[in-house]
Amino acid sequence: MPKASSGTLFWILGSLILFIAAPVIIEDQQFAWLLTLVAMIIFCMGVGYAINGRLNGIFIDYRNRLSLSKLQALCWSMLILSAIYTAALLRIRGDIPDPLEITLNEPLLAIMGISLTSLAAAPAILNAKADNNVTAQAAQQVSQALNKPVEDIIPAGKIFSFSSAELASWLDLFRGEENTNAGSADLGKIQQFVITFILLAIYGMSLWDFFSHPVAELNTFPDVSDHMSWLLGISHAGYLAYKAAPHGDASTPPPSTNNTTSSGAG
Repeated sequence: MPKASSGTLFWILGSLILFIAAPVIIEDQQFAWLLTLVAMIIFCMGVGYAINGRLNGIFIDYRNRLSLSKLQALCWSMLILSAIYTAALLRIRGDIPDPLEITLNEPLLAIMGISLTSLAAAPAILNAKADNNVTAQAAQQVSQALNKPVEDIIPAGKIFSFSSAELASWLDLFRGEENTNAGSADLGKIQQFVITFILLAIYGMSLWDFFSHPVAELNTFPDVSDHMSWLLGISHAGYLAYKAAPHGDASTPPPSTNNTTSSGAG
């Protein structure tokens, strides 16, 4: 684990100061929220760099792979919490009574709960697939599928880890988790990524419009429809079900060439 330098600590502290001050010093309400959100992103990048030596290190899991469940949970948290904080500070600045009297509709709260449930459930599913049945064949299989040195692969039952956080790749967000589908596209991940970030973009634009209203009207967040929360819930259910399903036979010999990947579609 990298030791946090004084520069990294200054970076983290500076982002916190910016986060706290933005709604107070920026007159334009929309840009006050945007700067608060940017400060949260910079803070998370600083924490990730301090822990794993990478700007995206906060999304790297215990297997030294980038985690989609971490990414989506943090994105929803940053979007909503930055908006709540900014709205509350703007209401205080505008001498509005009960500045924390801000309403979030139930589907929005459900979306937050769904993303956090996936964050907790995903590693539990992977841990159920991990055991002490480790073979050189499994490491070789993953090595060939990902075109990485075999010594960088740490197999554990049906799943595997990388030996270092430096090996984590953005492609981890879209590739399989098991030894047998390490080089294959994971459709469960892809559909969740697309649906999640479409909804994030739409709700982000809704919040931008929300902060164009007079400060006295910053008391009820834009509604999310029941259908959108159901869509995200179904997406997460499919993602977790696909993650829990077996993907091929780990005893199958590894492919003979780097151009052939193991079957991961179920």
